[in-house]
Amino acid sequence: MMKRLLTAVLLCALICTAVCGLAGCKSQGDPANTIDPDNGEGGKVEKIKVEPGNSDIGIWYSVWYKYDPEDPNDPDKNLWKDWDIQYKPLLPDGTYGLYDSMDKELIMYHLKELTEAGIDFIIMDQTNHIDVGGGFINKRALAVAECIQEWNDAGNKPIRYCSAIGAIQWEQNGKAIEDEAVLLNNRYLREPFGESYYMLDGKPLLIVYGDNGEKMWKDYIDGGGKTKYTDKFTLRWADNQSRPGYYGWAYDQGTKQDTEVMVVMPGWDNRKGHTPVPRNHGEWYKESWKQVFTAKKKPKIIVINSFNEYAENTGVFTAKTALYGDDPADMYWNMTKEYIKLYREGGYFEPN
Repeated sequence: MMKRLLTAVLLCALICTAVCGLAGCKSQGDPANTIDPDNGEGGKVEKIKVEPGNSDIGIWYSVWYKYDPEDPNDPDKNLWKDWDIQYKPLLPDGTYGLYDSMDKELIMYHLKELTEAGIDFIIMDQTNHIDVGGGFINKRALAVAECIQEWNDAGNKPIRYCSAIGAIQWEQNGKAIEDEAVLLNNRYLREPFGESYYMLDGKPLLIVYGDNGEKMWKDYIDGGGKTKYTDKFTLRWADNQSRPGYYGWAYDQGTKQDTEVMVVMPGWDNRKGHTPVPRNHGEWYKESWKQVFTAKKKPKIIVINSFNEYAENTGVFTAKTALYGDDPADMYWNMTKEYIKLYREGGYFEPN
């Protein structure tokens, strides 16, 4: 009896294995959301099933571009020239060229593009000191915040903003975070456009950039440092160590899966001696999003690095450049919109 039972079990297992093989079933060791449907020509195309997600999507946004079209050769009035930025982004009139981050028409155009793409908030990069260079970056950041409030008040699809600071890089003391939190509180949260500040865990999100920033902040608190203004914010961190749960910056070791935040980027080259992350005609960006699509648990937030950080070559918005061979100017922006749509609505992702 036992022998006959074992024989039946083995026969059943063999039949199931054969049937499963014919049907293209996956073993428990394979990704449960990977399938190989027929491509219509008798071959197989790997696809990954993506379930719809409702994570907030943020994107780093550079607010420092100075440009005077009447004096474009003066590096003091043309940051593009001063920093040797080799891009010409798409402008509101459909042409390609340079712009000033103070330009209201330009800001509103960016907000239209961002909201249509499904972006929920921008991270304004103020990591080189809020008042660096006589405050030219802060002045432009304020202009962007004001435009966002105007955009939202007009009944458009809403978008939010938050700030990323980084004076701690030079001061090497947690007090730098508290000092910059004072400025952000007084210049942004207390103003009417403070209504459009992005909230996380019930407080405005403040991202601190700098290696060992989190440790320096802990040491500052443990030493009795004041936190009155920093306590008004939800603090999060960014550095260049590819840390899971951090909000940036250069994930040169690839996108890390995390339940709170995952960072995707198309490539990176800060032109300061670090080993660049090559774009490889979109392959790095595709692999970054693959990590999002295959995460066992969807993150609370997805962060894209970046919309327009052309100085360090992470921008995804449409721009002409000779840096990536024959890649179309709108290639990375189209990929961004496609991947966000896929993430929101669900469907199938083709990694190859």
